[in-house]
Amino acid sequence: MGGPSKFGGAKVIGFSSTQEMPPPGGYPAIKSARFLPNRGPSGAMLWFGSAFIIGCGFYLTGQENLRRNADKLEKRAARLSLYPFLQSEEDLRYLKKEREMLKEEAELMKGRKGWVVGESIW
Repeated sequence: MGGPSKFGGAKVIGFSSTQEMPPPGGYPAIKSARFLPNRGPSGAMLWFGSAFIIGCGFYLTGQENLRRNADKLEKRAARLSLYPFLQSEEDLRYLKKEREMLKEEAELMKGRKGWVVGESIW
């Protein structure tokens, strides 16, 4: 009775070798799908969103460049319109200084015969 079984080893007395079977109707289905929460926008939405934001940045940068160039142009035009007035003031200052230098030259060289005030010595 306690001889070897066909799989090797001894038979256990009082134990039947019947296989367990599933319950009638089968076991319930195992949920193998992963139910993860939505983790944000898709990759395409991220690409389009990034492209939109970058496009807006380029547009705003271009608008700022146009505004800055217009400001520079206005500033340049204002300076160009002031140049004649500034040049005339500088001319008056130069003439006044030139007259002072000629008076000083005349006073320094008054005892010298043949000296012409304001004439080049070269």
